[in-house]
Amino acid sequence: MALYYGIVFAILASEIFLFFLFLLPIPTRWQKPIFRWIAVSPLMAHFQYAMRIIFAAIFVLFLDAANTLRAFYEVVNEEQNGVPTGNSDFRAQVGQAAKKFYAQRNLYLTGFTILLLLILNKIKGMAQDYIRLEDQFIELEASVSNDPAVKEAARKMDTAPIESRKTRLEPVEQDTDDDESNEDRKKI
Repeated sequence: MALYYGIVFAILASEIFLFFLFLLPIPTRWQKPIFRWIAVSPLMAHFQYAMRIIFAAIFVLFLDAANTLRAFYEVVNEEQNGVPTGNSDFRAQVGQAAKKFYAQRNLYLTGFTILLLLILNKIKGMAQDYIRLEDQFIELEASVSNDPAVKEAARKMDTAPIESRKTRLEPVEQDTDDDESNEDRKKI
């Protein structure tokens, strides 16, 4: 297996692990801080940006695997239609079968990785929506309730919307003025 498909397999294994973590019945009081940290952490914003780039690379590998498999089937169809390709040797047939296996393996590996990445993204969004709706429910329950204990408990809970605190990556402005950089170098 080539190095890049080994990396794709490692990503797939980590996605499967994350998927099963999402399936664990974790109490909401533990889920909230985790998903709030995921939503507002600059580290996670950089990680999500890197995952978008990795997603694009895996998609290119998926297209390459699909193209390789298509090319293999074109050769097989030519042989079946009577066009001689000179591969009557048993070793050549084994080599073709190996190429077919590798192309199918790479196609399935990259396809499942892309699919699971999309599913995990959707599950994360649904969990954040669930937490947001639960926070709104708590706020509404506190506003309707006459019980001072419910109002006090609602005030103590962190129900600030995640979207207002979400970290966004913004480009860094760089000075293009050479005079300032030369003066800074002279001071050092």
